[in-house]
Amino acid sequence: MSAGDGPVMHTVAKPAPPPQLPMAGTYRLTVRHLFLGAAFVLLLLAVVIPNSLPVPTAVMLGVTALLSFPGMRFGQGLKNLLNLYIYSVIVTIIYLIVGGLHDATATSMVQIAAVYILSPLLWVIVADGLCRYLDMESLVDWFAVLSLLCAVSVALFFYLYLRHGAAAVSFFFEGANVNLNEGFSGATMHVYGSMIFLCGGFFSSPELIKNRMMRFALLAMLFVCAMTSGRSALILSVPTGFVLGWILSSRTVGHSRSSVITRTVRYGLPLVIAVVAVLFLLQAYTKISLSVVLNAVSTKLASGGGDARSQMAASLYTGVLDNGGLGSGHGIGVPFISDQIHPWRYELVWLATLYRVGLLGTIIYVLPFFLYIAWVVRLAISCRLTSSHKFMFCGFLCAFLGTNTNPYIEAFSLQWMYVIPLVSMFVDYPMILKRLPK
Repeated sequence: MSAGDGPVMHTVAKPAPPPQLPMAGTYRLTVRHLFLGAAFVLLLLAVVIPNSLPVPTAVMLGVTALLSFPGMRFGQGLKNLLNLYIYSVIVTIIYLIVGGLHDATATSMVQIAAVYILSPLLWVIVADGLCRYLDMESLVDWFAVLSLLCAVSVALFFYLYLRHGAAAVSFFFEGANVNLNEGFSGATMHVYGSMIFLCGGFFSSPELIKNRMMRFALLAMLFVCAMTSGRSALILSVPTGFVLGWILSSRTVGHSRSSVITRTVRYGLPLVIAVVAVLFLLQAYTKISLSVVLNAVSTKLASGGGDARSQMAASLYTGVLDNGGLGSGHGIGVPFISDQIHPWRYELVWLATLYRVGLLGTIIYVLPFFLYIAWVVRLAISCRLTSSHKFMFCGFLCAFLGTNTNPYIEAFSLQWMYVIPLVSMFVDYPMILKRLPK
């Protein structure tokens, strides 16, 4: 090395930093896991023990909606549904003002605003998250687990009531009652509202339960719960779901076209055998008589839901005629009082809606549901209906028919039965429509 050369510098290579996930990807993954955990807890509260813990359920609904909102994708289908929602909100606000002018109480106006405006929006956001983070079959698997828990809760209710009395089951239902007289069986439980949807769904689409033993076990448990409930809407959801599923079975994706006889043997015979076996066990080991239960259901149907509902219907009809079909306003009741604490509430929701918001308002309220039914029918005609959407549709239809005898749709914890099927179809239908033959 010459005198003019400077010192030789040696560099040491630094180890490469470990690869890291992009922050955005990590954030989305975390939000997804948090949302799914919160959503399952919410459905546990809303499906298995609806109305038993209203404050925790309301809090979980809000938290789950907040976790779902950041990832919302406002596709055309969701935008269409939100536009229809805005129209219904306008109707609600107008008739809240009308009700206020007719001396509706402040309590009624606050509760109606919460049930008709706030909670449906939160459920739409939650349902969009479920459609985004879960495929439909996984969501049905969730409902299968929740159905099992519902059946367990019914068994626990009967056991605790018969052993320890009404005080032991006050958590499930305040002022609970069980009737096991003369071959009849009936009980007062909020979970029967959820089970209308679940029975309609699973008896229409039992093929979605992959494990055959689990399939028959769950259907048997749902059938026993229905037959021992004393609730006409729940009992009727079993044959309604079965018949709808049988009709639509040949119109679903992946099902080959077959004759009526072949379809009946493949689809209906196993269910018939399971139902007959359950009925035999009920007859042999309990005092419940199928003929007594069915006779009670037919008597109630023939009488228009009983004397109280008949009087309620007559009073609401008179109210509709008096206001000329223009609506008397939210929070306003008729001379027949169904609920002393909430005199503006009525079990006949269809007729009560016509009385409150008039014919035009009622059409705007039910328009999303009519569109949903029309789209399902179109998909069935073109043989593009999936088994998961068949499940959702049949469960929804049973629950929707049930609103004519019980105000399930006006309970925020039970609105999932109407919103989740609606959102799933509105989100999927534009994509399915592109694949339909022109």
